[in-house]
Amino acid sequence: MRGAYLGPSYTNDESRLALVPFNARCEQLPDDELLPRVAALLAAGHIVGWFSGRMEFGPRALGARSIPGDPRNPGMQSTMNLRIKFRESFRPFAPAIPVERLADYFDIDCDTPYMLLVAQVQERLRTPMSTEKQQLFGIEKLRVVRSSIPAVTHVDYSARIQSVHHETNPRFHALLSEFERQTACPVLVNTSFNVRGEPVVCSPEDAYACFMSTAMDFLVIENLLFDRTLQPPRSLRGFHPLARRVGDRVAAIQSFVVLTIVYFVVIVPLGLLLQLSQRLRRGRRSVATYRVPAVARPKSSFEKPF
Repeated sequence: MRGAYLGPSYTNDESRLALVPFNARCEQLPDDELLPRVAALLAAGHIVGWFSGRMEFGPRALGARSIPGDPRNPGMQSTMNLRIKFRESFRPFAPAIPVERLADYFDIDCDTPYMLLVAQVQERLRTPMSTEKQQLFGIEKLRVVRSSIPAVTHVDYSARIQSVHHETNPRFHALLSEFERQTACPVLVNTSFNVRGEPVVCSPEDAYACFMSTAMDFLVIENLLFDRTLQPPRSLRGFHPLARRVGDRVAAIQSFVVLTIVYFVVIVPLGLLLQLSQRLRRGRRSVATYRVPAVARPKSSFEKPF
């Protein structure tokens, strides 16, 4: 098997039609205009949702349903974790790199197209650690810049790598190459296109919903480019699965509170009144049926017959 791109794909027209109910606004660009634009957006620090071709099969996003970012930005890791993935800021991200440049950035001598192997960042790319930095602990230690690609460099200088082939994913490979042309860096952060607790997006509707419910700046669906600032405002309730789940929990809590109030304000007083009325009825019945027993009066001597 090569590539693992076994899922569904969508044309530009299918994607436009699917997003009509959302009143989504976009512009359609050919690849020779779109890829330089997206690479420039990434280099400027923007976060872009990337939806392209057939969906990946397996445990990792491989450049078809991905959220790429600039690995040179020290704040990119925490930004993507907090604003996009809604999880702890220290969670690590994986790098994607053209297979031709793999050995230049990572100490590995084999291909890793499915993002399953871990390797060390090359020594020449590492940032020397001062004694003071080496003594840091916890979150402060994780914030230390360790290499020229800090957003994908773990605390031990390792990274879980995806090597990208032109043969299996030519479009994502072209994006990496264009990013290198503009920045001299062939690496991009590659994380799955989803939020914590939700599956990776599959359809254009999934991608747009995730885009609108997070802090992503731009979205690419095939050749359609969506700018967040141009999208119509929309309530999240009933829009994205995460928002629906939060809404369902809020509704459940509200229902519980209402039922609790009804129980203590209506049910309990009615029950007490019913018990009181039953006791009163029993009391009246016992008074009505109670008779003082007749006591035989002894006859006096005057009442005795002669």
